[in-house]
Amino acid sequence: MTIFWWILDLMVLASAAVSIYWQSQITLRAKYNYWSLGYGVVFGILLTTSMVNDWSYIVFTAVRFTDLETITLIQQPMPGNRSRVIAVFRTKRNRRISLVFTQTMETLLTQLRKVMPNDVAVEVR
Repeated sequence: MTIFWWILDLMVLASAAVSIYWQSQITLRAKYNYWSLGYGVVFGILLTTSMVNDWSYIVFTAVRFTDLETITLIQQPMPGNRSRVIAVFRTKRNRRISLVFTQTMETLLTQLRKVMPNDVAVEVR
């Protein structure tokens, strides 16, 4: 059983290193919707404290957002000369991730085109 915990610790450390690397590659900052993180924590607590005793079930309920299908950009008017763009990323698994950018629409589109695959549709509202 101790080998399991060592492997699990190594996986968590590797995941943290990969996350730190990818976060260092971010070109535009955005604000993340923390409600989904809160729901994830509550869901995780419920899974670990309920009758589910199988760790493989708990681990395999986590799903990665890997395949983008569409990106919807919505510009919101702000007082003064400030700009706010809400970006809704929809995956091929029909999941949505919302981020709020404080850059202009043109800046955001330029940065997205640099890193986005050609088959991802962009809708500007």
